[in-house]
Amino acid sequence: LCVEEAAVTGDYGLALQAFIINPLIPSGETAKRVLDELLIAHKRYLPQFAEKIAELEAVGITVKDEIARNLY
Repeated sequence: LCVEEAAVTGDYGLALQAFIINPLIPSGETAKRVLDELLIAHKRYLPQFAEKIAELEAVGITVKDEIARNLY
């Protein structure tokens, strides 16, 4: 349920929780990095996360994955 609620509300904490409990993501640090990069890469489709995305960009978070970088 945290994925759906995060998607609707733009709750970064819930989105991060969903990534952390994903068995394909090996650590919380990796979960945060992946989530941050995906939010930036898909920012035009995620207005509910606009404030958090602006914070991430302000501190210099960028998309390092080449495929994801080409999404925006």
